[in-house]
Amino acid sequence: MKKITINKSDEVAIIVEKIIEAPENEVVLNVPRFSHIGESLSNFHLLKREADALEKKIIIESVDDHVIELAEMSGLRAINPFFTKNKRQFSDIVAPKIVRGKGKKLTARVFQSGPEEGVEKQLDSRFEELESDLSRSFRKPKDGGIFHRLRFSFPRISWPSWSFPKIKINRRLALWALIIAAGGGIAVIGVKVLPKATVVIAAKTAEWSYKDSVTTQTSGIFDPVKMTIPNQVFSQKKNADLRFPATGRRQVEKKSSGVITVYNNYSSDPQPLVVNTRFTSPDGKTFKLITGITVPGAKIIEGNKIPSSIDAEVVADQPGPEYNIGPVKIFNIPGFGKGSAKYNNFYGESTGSMAGGFIGEVAYPTGEDIKNAKTKALSTLEENIKTTLFSQIPPEFKILDGASSFKLLQQKVNEEADQNGNFSVFTEAQLTIIGFKETDVKELLTRRARKDLDNEAYKIRSFDLSYGLPRGDFEKGILSFPVDFKGVFAYDIDVTGLAERLAGKSKSDSRAVILGLSGLDTATVSFWPFWVQTAPNSHDKIQIMVE
Repeated sequence: MKKITINKSDEVAIIVEKIIEAPENEVVLNVPRFSHIGESLSNFHLLKREADALEKKIIIESVDDHVIELAEMSGLRAINPFFTKNKRQFSDIVAPKIVRGKGKKLTARVFQSGPEEGVEKQLDSRFEELESDLSRSFRKPKDGGIFHRLRFSFPRISWPSWSFPKIKINRRLALWALIIAAGGGIAVIGVKVLPKATVVIAAKTAEWSYKDSVTTQTSGIFDPVKMTIPNQVFSQKKNADLRFPATGRRQVEKKSSGVITVYNNYSSDPQPLVVNTRFTSPDGKTFKLITGITVPGAKIIEGNKIPSSIDAEVVADQPGPEYNIGPVKIFNIPGFGKGSAKYNNFYGESTGSMAGGFIGEVAYPTGEDIKNAKTKALSTLEENIKTTLFSQIPPEFKILDGASSFKLLQQKVNEEADQNGNFSVFTEAQLTIIGFKETDVKELLTRRARKDLDNEAYKIRSFDLSYGLPRGDFEKGILSFPVDFKGVFAYDIDVTGLAERLAGKSKSDSRAVILGLSGLDTATVSFWPFWVQTAPNSHDKIQIMVE
């Protein structure tokens, strides 16, 4: 047997944990006065239910009559330790034996249950004085043997005295007045303060299950016949340009390239220049037009000729790093003939550098490099979109595994490796997710259950709900999924105003009022303290609990 002493402030959940942790099958709960557990009968019902589930025997031990009463009402065994006699209360004590020692010392032994056990106490006073004291404290039997009762005496205490004016009071009258006042106070407390009532109501219940599919649509409505609810579509599109190492090596020759500005200071007529038109720098380096252009005509303003211009891309005539040159003020066009008017009035200028000329070994991506890079780029982009999109979905939405669609929109590979030997992959994709509110599913199943059970007053008390693999049409925003639901539904009893209707009524009248409630299965009514026979007049002292 395990004895557990609980604190006054312990909640029922804490007490249940202590019972669970106790290894013994029989547990005694010591409940002090005015404990929190004694405020409601349902607390003891909960203890009884948990004890039965654990297959443990619970005994309530308390000096509080209210606790004893509530425990017995809930079916628990309850005892008051002050009304339980201990059969061995005095059986372990025997008469003290006085043993005279040598000299002036005396030894006293007090034996307990075993003949070998004893506690020895040395007395250092003189034997004559001790014997005189003991003779006054013990009563000897006629046979002059062992002393077997000790009488204790306390020293007298001298209290300080105060002098007050003498007032003549009828003591008997004052005593009766005090008794009447105390009795009246007790009566007021017993009638007005202490009484309270507890009503525990159990509603009718019914079990209901559903194992079929539920369909959700963006524009859907609650329909317990077709089993449809609305949903929400979440979608995001993103792109990324990622770089990957190129493992291949090869010999290449590259030509330098750049942009020049071509000026027309010749006439107001436009001048076409064909592809590969040459432009020569002062140091003799030749660059050619990559595409044909038309240089607009010069502007004549108030007789002054203002040159027109156009930008064009050019490439070096030969490969190699020597064509990687800086800005050039004048590029001549040899095709117009050196010394001619056009040669002097058509020219080019570069404000930036020509770059890219190279002869040697460079990195390039192999077929395996490109394949792995595409897969990695797509996976990285998908994780990035998921992280961003899921952070934007409100927490009340349920997202099932498989309720998403990831779509690749485009992917391009730039096989030109940079100076670090890396090539790039541009990827664009879109992620679409369909979610729904689980509260909508519960509401749909509740409506279906009420329809099947033919009772609109039922509400879910407890349930188990699981989902199967979803199927979705992400273009149309439709998602369907299997549902496995098992629930217990309880009648929704309306207890509004019940406490006011019970105020001041007897137990029998209270039961009659409670039995008139719709959907009632069982009910218990208890008044406290035990002498109370009617419910309190104040409805605040009537506790209504619906299970």
